[in-house]
Amino acid sequence: MSDLARKDLFVCLGIWLALEIVCFAILPVLHLGQTRSSLQGWFLLSVLMGMGGASLMAASTQLDQFFQFQQEIGRQNQMLRSLLVAIVSWLGLIGIGFPLLVGSLQVFGKVFELLKS
Repeated sequence: MSDLARKDLFVCLGIWLALEIVCFAILPVLHLGQTRSSLQGWFLLSVLMGMGGASLMAASTQLDQFFQFQQEIGRQNQMLRSLLVAIVSWLGLIGIGFPLLVGSLQVFGKVFELLKS
């Protein structure tokens, strides 16, 4: 793994961990979301998606660097390879940002519950 890919991996893991803390520790304590016991399934899914997303982000950096070293890249192949790197990156971002989705659902659920009553 290259230094840039390793750096991306650790930055993505740090961002994901911060989102995990906010969504699964701080929001339940502030009573802005569901209880911790009801979030256990979401937490386990979020751990899998976050680790996988960080790995995909590092892999996309590694793929991009690998493709840059290829000398015989035609115009069509270069566009296809760029598309592959972009798809892998976006899948990684979805995995890293999954706790943000869960936290948003919790907060909006609480807001709609308050507005309903």
